[in-house]
Amino acid sequence: MAHPFAHHQGIPVHSGLFLCTLTRMDGIVLASASPRRRELLRRMGLEPVVCAADIDESFPPGRNDFGRLCSALARRKIEAVLEKPEARGRRWFLGADTVVIINGGVLGKPKDKEEARGFLGILQGAAHRVVTGVAFYDRQSGRFHLAAESAGVRIAKMSAQEIDWYLDSGEWQGVAGGYRIQEKGACFIASIRGDYTNVMGLPIRLVYGILRANNYPFGIKSSGMPV
Repeated sequence: MAHPFAHHQGIPVHSGLFLCTLTRMDGIVLASASPRRRELLRRMGLEPVVCAADIDESFPPGRNDFGRLCSALARRKIEAVLEKPEARGRRWFLGADTVVIINGGVLGKPKDKEEARGFLGILQGAAHRVVTGVAFYDRQSGRFHLAAESAGVRIAKMSAQEIDWYLDSGEWQGVAGGYRIQEKGACFIASIRGDYTNVMGLPIRLVYGILRANNYPFGIKSSGMPV
């Protein structure tokens, strides 16, 4: 069964792995400055070339197809870094964008501590969705593969003192919704339904499937034997 958010742009899906000798062109470029996404790729055995994208991440008004919106932003991040010096000569690119959805509204990255306080006030004691859009690009074929993942999270009730304590940690900075599930924010996670790594900002299982579908030489030696 296809993923409910998955959508592809002319990419044939293959069941086998592409056997090739790794070259400089095979290093994947991560179009994001997120240390969490970089760490998640490293957990997959990849060492990405980090190339931050500077784009407007706001959504157009009146749209609620959040999976498509996030994956479109992920594609724009890739397009923004294609000609940067550290990306030249590279074949493979990965971008991602994550938002928190609650009561039909979007919570992105808080711009300051007070906005983060407002976000936590909305999220505490309630359920929300975390949507991450992913884009993969093969410069050789010129094709994009776009998909998205959604997870449900419920945050426990938080007192004003707990919110202050959490804000003082600084974890609210640079992350959708103003909390990090993998750090002190875990103290307030009542439940999660879906991929934990999606809430961190990069759904590993989805990304692995995209790499396999697009013949990325994942875990393959030049001999063709799995690492």
